[in-house]
Amino acid sequence: MKELNLTAQKREGTGKGPNRRLRQDGDVPAIVYGPETQPIAIRINYRTLYRLLHGAPLNTLINLDIEGEGGPARKVIIRELQKDPVSGNLVHIDFHSVAMDKPITVTVPVNTVGIPLGVKTFGGIVEHIQRDVTISCLPAHIPEEITIDISELNIGESMHVSNLKIDNVTILDEGTRTLVTVVAPTVVKSAAEEAAAAAAEGEAAEGEAAEGEAAAEGEAKGEGEEKTEGKDKKDKKEGGEEKGKKKKE
Repeated sequence: MKELNLTAQKREGTGKGPNRRLRQDGDVPAIVYGPETQPIAIRINYRTLYRLLHGAPLNTLINLDIEGEGGPARKVIIRELQKDPVSGNLVHIDFHSVAMDKPITVTVPVNTVGIPLGVKTFGGIVEHIQRDVTISCLPAHIPEEITIDISELNIGESMHVSNLKIDNVTILDEGTRTLVTVVAPTVVKSAAEEAAAAAAEGEAAEGEAAEGEAAAEGEAKGEGEEKTEGKDKKDKKEGGEEKGKKKKE
């Protein structure tokens, strides 16, 4: 793996106030720590740091030269990058000091190459289940990434952690964990299609409800008319009987 060179200065003040002023001066606050190293608060020029790290792999080894320390540069890797949630600017960095003769634990990205057989032949879909793995190795053997060829995967087949074979590296994740799989094609509805379908169902339901109400209203009206008609006939009949009685009298 390629190594980078970086120069830093020690900083005296710590905390929000001093760090804010430091950033206003164009520097980034950072700290260096490790198993055999006392934590050291440092500052690094923002532009220098950005140019150095732009496009560099996550676990790149860095030769960190702290001005005034003397002796050889420290071998470090970046453990944490903190960024401003609004601007995206770097606001703090944690460097981990490493010994070249002792294993270190890091997380490495897993990338895939090739188009699976199940995709080309049957229109399957590739699902990435896990995109990185945790490994242990000497700093000089840290890979930038782990690449796996998925071109032979058919529908229903997967690649697992146990399929990874890397020289001089011990993979710490369980071998049964799935990295990538190919599944059968499915119809994925867009948000607009789902909304349209829901609206159509709602209109259908409203139509059925309206028909039900109309039918009920019609039945009620029919019953009312029948009752009125019956009453009219009854009244006419009773009226006729009364007239008949009067004539007899």
